[in-house]
Amino acid sequence: MALAWQSPVYLERKRLLELLPEEPGFAVHLEAPAGYGKSVLAGQLAAQLGLRTLWASTLLGEPRVLLAKALDLPQEVPWGGVVEALRAEPTLVILEDLAGTEDLSPLLRTLPCLLVLASRKPLPYPELPKLLAEGRLVHLKAVDLAFTLEEARLLFAGKEGYEEAHGATGGWPLPLFLSALTGSPPEPTALIQGLEESLSPEEFQEDLLLAALPHLPFALARPETESLFQKGLLKRLPEGYSLHPLLKEMAKRSLLEEVRQAVRQAGKRLPPALLAEAYWEVGLKEALLDLLEQPITLPIPAERLLEWEDLLRQGGPRTHLRLGEALAQCGRREGLSLLEELAASRAKEDPALALIALGHLAYYFSETLLGKDLSRARVYLEEGLGLLPQVSPELAGRFLNDAARVPFAEGRPEEAAHLLEEALRYLPPESPYRIAPLSNLSLLRFELQGSIHERIQALEEALRLMEGHMPQNIPGHLRDLGWLYLLLGEREKARAHLERAARTPGHPLASLEARMLLAHLEGDAEALARHVAQAELWETPHLVERGRALLAELKRDPGLLEGLSGFFPSLTRALLLRDPSLLPPYPESREERLLWHSARYRLLGEEGDLEALLALTDAKEGILPGLLPLESLPRKRPELSRAYPLLQVLRLGWKEAIASRLPEIPPLKVQVMGGFRVQNPLGPVELRGKAKEVFALLLLGLPREEVAFALWPDLSEEAALNNLYVWLARLRKLLEPWGVPTYLGEEGLMRVEADLFALEEALERAEAERVLELYREPLFPGLDHPHLDHKREEVFHRVRALFLRKGEPRFLEQLLELDPLDEEALIPLVESCLSRGQRVRARRFLEHYRKKLWEELGEKPSPKVEALLRTL
Repeated sequence: MALAWQSPVYLERKRLLELLPEEPGFAVHLEAPAGYGKSVLAGQLAAQLGLRTLWASTLLGEPRVLLAKALDLPQEVPWGGVVEALRAEPTLVILEDLAGTEDLSPLLRTLPCLLVLASRKPLPYPELPKLLAEGRLVHLKAVDLAFTLEEARLLFAGKEGYEEAHGATGGWPLPLFLSALTGSPPEPTALIQGLEESLSPEEFQEDLLLAALPHLPFALARPETESLFQKGLLKRLPEGYSLHPLLKEMAKRSLLEEVRQAVRQAGKRLPPALLAEAYWEVGLKEALLDLLEQPITLPIPAERLLEWEDLLRQGGPRTHLRLGEALAQCGRREGLSLLEELAASRAKEDPALALIALGHLAYYFSETLLGKDLSRARVYLEEGLGLLPQVSPELAGRFLNDAARVPFAEGRPEEAAHLLEEALRYLPPESPYRIAPLSNLSLLRFELQGSIHERIQALEEALRLMEGHMPQNIPGHLRDLGWLYLLLGEREKARAHLERAARTPGHPLASLEARMLLAHLEGDAEALARHVAQAELWETPHLVERGRALLAELKRDPGLLEGLSGFFPSLTRALLLRDPSLLPPYPESREERLLWHSARYRLLGEEGDLEALLALTDAKEGILPGLLPLESLPRKRPELSRAYPLLQVLRLGWKEAIASRLPEIPPLKVQVMGGFRVQNPLGPVELRGKAKEVFALLLLGLPREEVAFALWPDLSEEAALNNLYVWLARLRKLLEPWGVPTYLGEEGLMRVEADLFALEEALERAEAERVLELYREPLFPGLDHPHLDHKREEVFHRVRALFLRKGEPRFLEQLLELDPLDEEALIPLVESCLSRGQRVRARRFLEHYRKKLWEELGEKPSPKVEALLRTL
């Protein structure tokens, strides 16, 4: 039968159809789970070819018997008779629902037809590897059959939601198609049943487990996990494998008890934090409480624990300890009350649990973000010191690290350093918790000595190590790194760290502060105002003051600081009102001293403040870009510009500073293929008329004298050179507006990156792929000159010679795009199509050539082309 699969509801899969052979002697194997469009693709191939088509499903019988019946042969006829009947007329045979147990060897050995095999699982027929090696088999799997994002867009035909649907289904054609048709997800039961039939028991069990997990780390993957990924049912995220959202919802809705059983069976396989997520996801709440009560590290973000708050309040003391810390991390002071109850009630019964609670209390009562109460923090520090002999060395070291926050907040850095050194003595050498005191010691060294680079290095190192043990510290570390990079004027690094801090769970107050800094960095006053409102809602005075000061600076409105008298509001008020008398008292912390001296320098311009800034950190002038505008620096000291972004220096036109940084200036970027664009570091350079011609000839490497003669052949040598010098001066102003010779020297152009140069290098190395990527016509568009015409011809012939030498279809097709009448490219391309069984495609190329030849030259094809056409 021949089916009409060109219905408007089906998207024609041109990407896949172009891969398929079109004549007997070739085979196609479509291997994918149910709903991957195997039948649709086979039907579209049948409609495209128009051959006699025999279509059979092994669910209805044995393939030989079904084919014999379709060919009007007796059902008992052996394979030999079926093969001969298939040879009698060009035929497409489509066999669906193959399991691999069928007897197809006579058909596969002879291939008297174009054969399409469709299965949900791999087929073990021994002939298939041989056909694949001979180039006579095309094997497409689920990953190939899945819709691309562009195909999903076409399928939705202008309707919204295609991106979300593609992400949810992973490109699985059937649910994607139904979603496009109905505007809602499909009914899960039938899809799940089809999926189960397509997978081995081990694969289906893995699929059920993944329905309960946010992701499965790569280290925990099994062969069946990789098989699910190859079938297109899993996404590969940076953190591991994840089931597509639609499949998750279908599994939990239709097979919840089976998913729960898969989670129970995976208890020893999964790390505790991931197991806790799985328990919550499938409603195994008693199992989750039992897990939370165990004395183990559970790196679950505070925000996530608060989503479970009602359940956690039903748990035991260790669960309450986890909840108390999570509440404190989220700025909720009732967490401190919960920790105080635990510290008081468990001191004798469970000193280890009490000490953990005391460490949290000492830390959070010293924390600016929660409002300091240093007297209570000191009490909890002393109580904890009394419990140290009763606990393990590692627990003692962790407490001392937390408690060191108290003397640091009290302005006693030496005592804080002593406690951190004690923590390192307690913590075993292999303990992952050593990273915290080491990082905190670097903070102290910054405070005492100004070692800002050591501080950054320690924070970066700590980030790499704390993922599995102290995830609650990650947002604060990222925020601190973002702020330090802001101080150094490294805005892109700062932005990257602040963005990560803003979206990383574990410490919501640190994430909120990062969002404030990020909104200020991006000049987004509306977002910053929202963050300030959130800080006010959470009643965090420090964040409110910090956020208001940032917002007032952004909006240039000192009125936003009314009623606020802290360091940041006072500093910002003085700057906005240009009144140094409003500066806050000289601060104690090194970070605040940096801000204070920079504000005073901006107000008074006294070099004493500039020298103080240079002396406060080991970054020296590297600290200036984040604190002072470039134009405020004294012109007699160009060396101070070294740390500022080069573009700022170029835009300012500070010639002495630019001259000292000449090697840093990037090359001039030039495109002359397919378009004419010139770009210096400051942006596009508009070249017009004679300036464009001068530039193009210089780009060819012509000496000045030749350029002058080429452009003004009727003038004397002296007059032509005079004209050229005038245009070179104009060209220099366009290319180097900063006034320091950079790209145009005595010998011509220098420090230029041009697509033409890259192309010629690729041609020299015979790198055909790179040439295919680079070569575009026209070359030097919009310009007409004999030198340029010669270059165009030379480059085209070199490209053509390389592509013909390579002889691969994509290179030959490109040659026909460039010159539709290139018979030397046409014939090997047609022969390549024929070798792959693509007769229709070959005929299409030949007929297009014949039509063009007649339309443009009024000529008939050569005998060789005519012979190929007759053959087809």
